[in-house]
Amino acid sequence: TIGFGDIVPGQSLGEGSQEKLIVCALYLLFGMALIAMCFKLMQDDVVQKARWLGHKIGILGK
Repeated sequence: TIGFGDIVPGQSLGEGSQEKLIVCALYLLFGMALIAMCFKLMQDDVVQKARWLGHKIGILGK
């Protein structure tokens, strides 16, 4: 898990705290987008292979 125990309401992170928070939020957003993209690519690949197999064994029409 990602721990943000040092970032709590009412407590300053010191100098540049706002910048650190923005960078951290952007990093998390980028990471979540990357994970979502990977899942979508895997899903597309599995669907394509399932359709190919369905056509191959004759349960799906053209």
